[in-house]
Amino acid sequence: MASPTSWYRGLSSLDRTRRRIAVIAAFAGYPLLIVGYATLVAPGTLPTTLWAPIAILLLSATVLGVVVLYGYGQGRVANSQLLDERERAMNDRALLLGYGAVITGAVLLLGALALYLSFVGPITITMTELTPIVLAVALYLPVLPFAALAWIEPDLPDDEAA
Repeated sequence: MASPTSWYRGLSSLDRTRRRIAVIAAFAGYPLLIVGYATLVAPGTLPTTLWAPIAILLLSATVLGVVVLYGYGQGRVANSQLLDERERAMNDRALLLGYGAVITGAVLLLGALALYLSFVGPITITMTELTPIVLAVALYLPVLPFAALAWIEPDLPDDEAA
């Protein structure tokens, strides 16, 4: 039986399919939790006793996905001086891809908000609406380079995998 430490160290050699599953789990669990609560539980369509196990599974998928991504990217994202040229190029590409997506999304969101406000006037945003957004930013912004690297990096050839 493998210990948690050996399991975590083994994450750096995951294949691309498993890495992509971890990225999808990490980035889908929390938004599905928020949307599911807002559309099913808050209006009273689904009782909280039925929603609780679903919420635990969704949040667990996010946490497990984030742990796998951090385990895969350990020593690759922060310590660029220890990487070879190929790994540095992948790291730079992952940073550009990840944060480029954030900037593009923020510009599109703010543009849509500005367009909406120009037609309907001011809107009120309370902490009830803002808290899930703040939590998502705090959760996903640090993990973004790890997720981009896990998504784009090809599998190592068999002779380099060991």
